[in-house]
Amino acid sequence: MTTGRMLPTLALTALLMPAMFAATALAEPEGEVTTQRDGDRVVREYRLEGRLYAIEIIEGDKRTVLLDTDGDGNFRRQSGEADIEAPSWTRASTR
Repeated sequence: MTTGRMLPTLALTALLMPAMFAATALAEPEGEVTTQRDGDRVVREYRLEGRLYAIEIIEGDKRTVLLDTDGDGNFRRQSGEADIEAPSWTRASTR
């Protein structure tokens, strides 16, 4: 490949590199889920950087979600239909 043909490719690469690094920097940190089973009971603990933020308890067809919404260690019962997402205090503490 000649220099004249490589120049547009190199220019495009130089323009796209900052966007690729920015997307990587904004990615959410990986969480950790621990699952324990005892008969028909399943307990899942959700952690981010070692900090517990949610507990999901499933017994038969009943699901209970407990969420620490503000990082004070007090867990509040959420709707059994609730999605489990890391609260804002976990995202703020990781940056």
